[in-house]
Amino acid sequence: MCPMAVSLGRLEVETADHVILRYDLAGGGNRGFAALVDFGLATLIFVAAFVGFTSLIDLQRAFIPLAGLVVLVTFALAWSYFVLLEWIWNGQTIGKRVFGLRVIADDGAPAGFTAVLVRNLVRVVDFLPGFYGVGLLAIVVSSRSQRLGDLAAGTFVVRAPRPELDYFSLRTATPLGAGAQVEIRVLPGEAQRLVREFVAREAKLAPDHRARVAKQLADRLRPYARDVDPGLNDVEFIRAIARSLRASGGDR
Repeated sequence: MCPMAVSLGRLEVETADHVILRYDLAGGGNRGFAALVDFGLATLIFVAAFVGFTSLIDLQRAFIPLAGLVVLVTFALAWSYFVLLEWIWNGQTIGKRVFGLRVIADDGAPAGFTAVLVRNLVRVVDFLPGFYGVGLLAIVVSSRSQRLGDLAAGTFVVRAPRPELDYFSLRTATPLGAGAQVEIRVLPGEAQRLVREFVAREAKLAPDHRARVAKQLADRLRPYARDVDPGLNDVEFIRAIARSLRASGGDR
């Protein structure tokens, strides 16, 4: 587990590479509005699935256990909206994306499947006695703005604005110079910060330590890169990404 601290609504996580990631914790207001959007969409899924099942099965003539199974499966499909999107979409549902929120683990990475599943199972309790009564109370009382599902899963909901790059660091404090660039897909804000920190500090690292850190970071970045020159070592690969970020003006 990475060291972390919470102060004045801000979560700070120190990665294994001794880079500090800072996040603003989301309060009950934006989380409530995001929940309204998500529950509206989940309700549409429930209604559509229920109508689809009832068009295939005559519930009035079906056995009671069969009718109950249809309702249970329909409910599970609607609930999977939260689980699948938060897992596949890097901690975001449609509602969270609209309001700029994201679910993260205590190491700053997007929450894994188990954590997402746990926090959404406990959502049933948070929803009591009506539309997140318990959950909102827990968010207000908790110093880390966590509802019961977050406490059980070890997750946080943070603000996820468009990542901003420190251009001063990339243009002046880092010896990037001219060289190769790498075509990359949209790079998460955490990864952009790690790239910036590495190129700003690599000259101060011992060669063996720099190689080890570069390998860890490069392994994390390669899934976002396209058509990478196989001749680039890990350090040059990260520098090439930094050049691409600088040239793109933050669009990535």
